[in-house]
Amino acid sequence: MPQADPHALAPVAVYTYSRHEHLFRTLEALRRNHLAPHTVLYVVSDGAKVPEHEPAVHRIRDYVDSLTGFREVVKIYRESNYGLRRSPPEAEKMILSDHGRIINMEDDNITSANYLDFMNAGLQHFEADDSVYSICGYCPPVRRAQGDIGGDFWRYPWNVSWGYGVWKNKHDRFHPLQNRYPALQRSGLLARQNRAGGLYVSDSLKRDHTGVKYFPDAILCTDMFAAGMQAILPTVSKVRNTGQDGSGQSTQQSTDKYDVPLDTGEQRAFDFSRESAQAEAYRASARALFNGSLATRVARSLGIYHQLAEWRARSLGGNR
Repeated sequence: MPQADPHALAPVAVYTYSRHEHLFRTLEALRRNHLAPHTVLYVVSDGAKVPEHEPAVHRIRDYVDSLTGFREVVKIYRESNYGLRRSPPEAEKMILSDHGRIINMEDDNITSANYLDFMNAGLQHFEADDSVYSICGYCPPVRRAQGDIGGDFWRYPWNVSWGYGVWKNKHDRFHPLQNRYPALQRSGLLARQNRAGGLYVSDSLKRDHTGVKYFPDAILCTDMFAAGMQAILPTVSKVRNTGQDGSGQSTQQSTDKYDVPLDTGEQRAFDFSRESAQAEAYRASARALFNGSLATRVARSLGIYHQLAEWRARSLGGNR
């Protein structure tokens, strides 16, 4: 089982705004990675949108200014507020132009010590495989068979954005992103996507198209599916997301639905020659997760799921 080559490591980009405690936990976990001393870290800090956010932005930058433990820390501090539609994409494009590959992270991704080992080994192994778009660090809470030894990876038709690696040539196939919801719906592709991965992405693509909410992940995942590309996911999660607490910019809802146990971090080499024997069972379990309950599926089909979820969040005091 090959290990990642420390001399050919992908840079890591962490995108942040005002959540100091989330970012602190993310970067402290990341620098405990075995490969952190060999890794270039980019911290992309967006400028304050309103004056009230300036102290939080300054606090984040003060912490990053003193950060050690990486080969290099490159600071991209926005003087103004670029927002989600501009700040991460522009930084990602620049880093890919310089390095040819990247590991993208949000500021609420807690990683195991072998996260960078898995990500870099996957990026090296699958670089020439046109069926693979990305290497992901997060594994959803899939149902496992008794006695399942798991293997090291499985494939899924969608990218999972909570820590993922991608190559420039594959990234450039789909970026800049363009929502083609009406044409894809008429073609029947979205129906096929629903059967392959669940209802979540197509529903989010529709909401992005109608301007209800910004869902770039839904556009990317749909384009991946249309191109016949997949993501590589670990059988044991190397990422735990802490942003499902209502603190994020994209959602104010709190849930433990996506909580997973984190890898112990001891394994350093991974076998990418064949996916787990339980891969199809994992895919079926993930589809069920992204479909949700019967009530959720009905609400999605009627186009009212998110309105109901936001109403519920407000009624429980989750509107922040």
